[in-house]
Amino acid sequence: MIKNYELSENKNLVSSDEMKNFTYVLNPNREEIGEVSEHFKFPFDYLGGILDDYENARFETDENDNNLILLQYPSLSEEGEVETFPYSLVWTTNENVVLALNHEFDKKILFDRVYDLKRYKHQLVFQIMYQMTHTYHDYLKDFRERRKKLEVGIKNSTKNDQIVDMIAIQASLIYFEDAIDNNLDVIQKFIHYLREEDEDGFADRIYDVYVEMDQAYTETKIQLKLLENLRDLFSNIVSNNLNIVMKIMTSATFVLGIPAVISGIYGMNVPIAFQDYKYMLWLILGLMILICTLITWVLHKKDMI
Repeated sequence: MIKNYELSENKNLVSSDEMKNFTYVLNPNREEIGEVSEHFKFPFDYLGGILDDYENARFETDENDNNLILLQYPSLSEEGEVETFPYSLVWTTNENVVLALNHEFDKKILFDRVYDLKRYKHQLVFQIMYQMTHTYHDYLKDFRERRKKLEVGIKNSTKNDQIVDMIAIQASLIYFEDAIDNNLDVIQKFIHYLREEDEDGFADRIYDVYVEMDQAYTETKIQLKLLENLRDLFSNIVSNNLNIVMKIMTSATFVLGIPAVISGIYGMNVPIAFQDYKYMLWLILGLMILICTLITWVLHKKDMI
């Protein structure tokens, strides 16, 4: 899908039938990528890189002075898990901006602002990069809340439900760590390029994106460590809880076995002492209760039940 936008008289983005100021390419096929690449005269792989979910982040400038910055951003996969995917951001020599990606993102911020006609390209590039970076923080916040719920839920857990959620979060964080690390390297190269081109003002804005990305990287590493510790704690708690359950069941089986032994003896089809005593049933029941109570008290004092 290709959507085109241009700056209106009110200096905001509006739909257009032509590829002018901003072209938004979502989940494209090779034909659509070829159409956009041919129109703006930049290499096919500038946008074609997003067809590979594992494409490495990079920054390139071609012979026509078209610039590409390809970075990774987080989104839900088809399996419902949070993974990272590439997006291509191209600003052409004739002041156009092209964004191509395979998963929708919240682009409302791009259309809710007024642009400077002379620097709209810089403003668009910054807003897109900042929004994509902020998406990491949104998912990290969600992971943090899920981890806190897991910490509360595992205290009395003997099931594997929590560890399945931990594995899903940990897998996403591993994707984040690798993607953000690559993004940071590319953004540094981009900042260096801008300073060489005397774009210090724009470089300072992109540095803000770098700071946000670096914060996300730090939090990702912290959450990974916390999650690893939580998984170890979970294993210990589950093992301890199972030991407690088995201890209680073993003690209960031992205590309940006493009435079974006594009942078995007095249930034998042979002559037994006091068998003609009319209160013998109640005497046997009282004796069983007394013995069970005494044994239960002894087991409790020894912390065995």
